[in-house]
Amino acid sequence: MSTERAMRKRFWEKNLVPWLPLAGQLAALVIVAIALLMPAPFMQSQLPATWIGSDLLTSHWPTALLIQRTFAQGHGLPLWNPYFGGGLPLAADPLAAFFYPPTHLVHFLSLRDYYLVLIMGHLVFAGLGMLLLARRAFNLPRLPALVAAVSYMATPRLIAHLGAGHITIVQTVAWFPWLALACRATVRDPCRWGAIFGVCLAFTLLAGHPQMAYYGLLMTAGLASWLLVKRWRQEGHRAFLMSVAGLAAAGGIGILLAAIYLLPLMEFTANSTRQLSVRSTDTYPLGSLLYSLMNQRPPGFLWEGVITPGLAVLVLALFGIAMNWRKARPLVLGVVLVAGLAMGNSSPFYLLVARVLPDFDRFRGLARIWFVALVLISLLAGLGADSLLRAVRRISLRAALAAGILTVLVVAFSLAVTDRGDARIGDVSVVTTPSRLARTAAQLAGSGRIYDMQENILQASAVQLQVRLADGWNPLLIQSYASYMQRAGGYSASGNQLHIPAYDSPSVKPDARLLGHMNVSVVVSRWSLSDPHLVQVRKVDGTFIYKNTADAGPGYLVKAGPGSHAPSLDQIQRLDIPVRVVNQTPELHTFAFSTSTEAYFVVATPAFPGWTAELDGHTVPVEQIAGVLPAIKVGPGQHILSYRYAPSSARTGAILSLIGLLATLAWFVAGRFWKPGKPPLHGTGGGQELTHGCAGSVPMR
Repeated sequence: MSTERAMRKRFWEKNLVPWLPLAGQLAALVIVAIALLMPAPFMQSQLPATWIGSDLLTSHWPTALLIQRTFAQGHGLPLWNPYFGGGLPLAADPLAAFFYPPTHLVHFLSLRDYYLVLIMGHLVFAGLGMLLLARRAFNLPRLPALVAAVSYMATPRLIAHLGAGHITIVQTVAWFPWLALACRATVRDPCRWGAIFGVCLAFTLLAGHPQMAYYGLLMTAGLASWLLVKRWRQEGHRAFLMSVAGLAAAGGIGILLAAIYLLPLMEFTANSTRQLSVRSTDTYPLGSLLYSLMNQRPPGFLWEGVITPGLAVLVLALFGIAMNWRKARPLVLGVVLVAGLAMGNSSPFYLLVARVLPDFDRFRGLARIWFVALVLISLLAGLGADSLLRAVRRISLRAALAAGILTVLVVAFSLAVTDRGDARIGDVSVVTTPSRLARTAAQLAGSGRIYDMQENILQASAVQLQVRLADGWNPLLIQSYASYMQRAGGYSASGNQLHIPAYDSPSVKPDARLLGHMNVSVVVSRWSLSDPHLVQVRKVDGTFIYKNTADAGPGYLVKAGPGSHAPSLDQIQRLDIPVRVVNQTPELHTFAFSTSTEAYFVVATPAFPGWTAELDGHTVPVEQIAGVLPAIKVGPGQHILSYRYAPSSARTGAILSLIGLLATLAWFVAGRFWKPGKPPLHGTGGGQELTHGCAGSVPMR
């Protein structure tokens, strides 16, 4: 009996005890996340970023609702979003994060619970990554590593962006510590860790914010360069080349795994208003940057102006630099370089880098790269906490333990105070309950589109009521459609357009006929409109609702232009031929009609790569009117026309991602179980680590 008890004790000591400290630290991170999101974790109606205009309510909520509803009703996933912006490729939309695995938790939870779990999970995940990075890369004890973790997951800039509803930014930057950790491990042991690094790269790309993913990859490239130089100097060119090969292969794996999203995204970007972006003019003078490091409440756009890591974190970071300069030196260098880039056009360093790196100067909010500096500053704070506790440990071990716990509490409390209100916790009913205006307009529109001149109807309400908006907001809008709607809306705009309409003014007079070509059956405006085709039918909450008598429907026939080609926009003459809608789903429109003359059938959906047409069961070419209206040539007779969205970019991306997945699994298995050469060396005393490469074992100091 005693032998069995001893065996059981040894088993638990071997398998459970090593995990207990990590479990305690993880519990601490969960408590910090709960404190940052109070009272949302305990009140069913509360959620961060619940204010009109936040990205969460404007875009994330409606796309998640569309994904959730489509799967629940048809057990499939939507590739096209017909409900705002005239229609958008959902799978390519970064804000949808369609191929990011955590997105599909939406199928198991209510939307409010889904976002709470998603947000809290990523905050904890960011902290855990920083905890492990501090432990592995800097050999920090548990409490100083916990200080670094709390400093990053509760950093004011992250919580401010959360309050703005920037869910994809939160998701992407949560991977930054894991990228650094996996990169370091791959340089040291490419065979064992390269596959994991590739997965981290893929998840960073899939998380839904291309700008932050770009900055994360830039951070990883800088870290890899530093580590590779060190390995060359310490172990020679053979070890160096092995690490380079491992990093390159991991990068290829990451791109392959994310190809299912990257290919549609590249296609969307090339056809979006983003292609018209001019170089960023953002500037952040050095004096303003240094002032913002201390300023806890910057004016203006809160989330873009937040630079401070928190005073307690800043003090610890400075203490770490002063007391442990040798370890802190590369981190300080990194902070300085990132600061030079965050300053934008105020910095000669930024201007130089922008000439070298592709599209580096085409992002909005250049100071967002400061998240990379916040990773480094959090590690410096961990070093400062370690130096402080080492000094206290000379006096008393118990005093050092108490001081460590107190330091964690002080950092957590100071950040919670600094972040207070930044998450903008509020009632989700603002988005879950459509307004009276939205319900009335949806009822009048039927299957047609609504053109809301002031965007009074929430995009989430459009998805909930299953009514299509011709207007809308999105960082990527189809360029040809945005240009068409400028003409139809009676306004002009240039550059990267985020809104349709681009602005609101009583001088703007929409063209009912052009709107009708896009199946706009209802126009909503706070200003009185004079077009004779727009007939006022209601006035709700001070807003006019007009019925568009020029609405052509979802599909209609027009006369052929000169030479039997598709007519130009000005030459369009509709034929008085009835069209029966057989089927109208987001990705398939089917029409039945009969014509006695040669004509063109126009589908009132913005033209975009991936849409194909079949006439009487045969694939036919699709021409375009004004670059936006799909037009299919038809001859006399009775016809069935199907217009389907099945993008080849998504299919090709899926094949490449499958190849990447198989390669990842093969690499992972080989790295774990196939070790050629002599057996790996084991670590000696004093914390020295030894690793093995693909062709044998090499020490890594």
